[in-house]
Amino acid sequence: MDFQSTCPFCKANVSPTDFFCPSCGKKLKEKPLSTSIGKQIYIFALSLLLPPLGLWPAIKYLRQHDEKSKTVGCAAVVLTIISTIITIWITTNFIKSFQAKMDNSMAPYQDLGF
Repeated sequence: MDFQSTCPFCKANVSPTDFFCPSCGKKLKEKPLSTSIGKQIYIFALSLLLPPLGLWPAIKYLRQHDEKSKTVGCAAVVLTIISTIITIWITTNFIKSFQAKMDNSMAPYQDLGF
């Protein structure tokens, strides 16, 4: 037996599985986010390649009620944090290397008093 309820807007009968009222078309509840393999690959790639932007879908998935969505969100947060740490480490090493090369190239000119 399917439990019926009514639309809060037009009072028509709606099913608990309806996301929109079949009568007036108003939104009754949010549609769950996709947890397909393709969507997960997209979210994880975004988290790894553009670390700060990975937090946006991660938070959206963490707010969902099902466990699979929460798992996708947690994984995206972890990947974003790891990617951010790696990006900071690589950038810091690049800057130190560049600074050392600049210091070495400027060494002959230090005696000139500039």
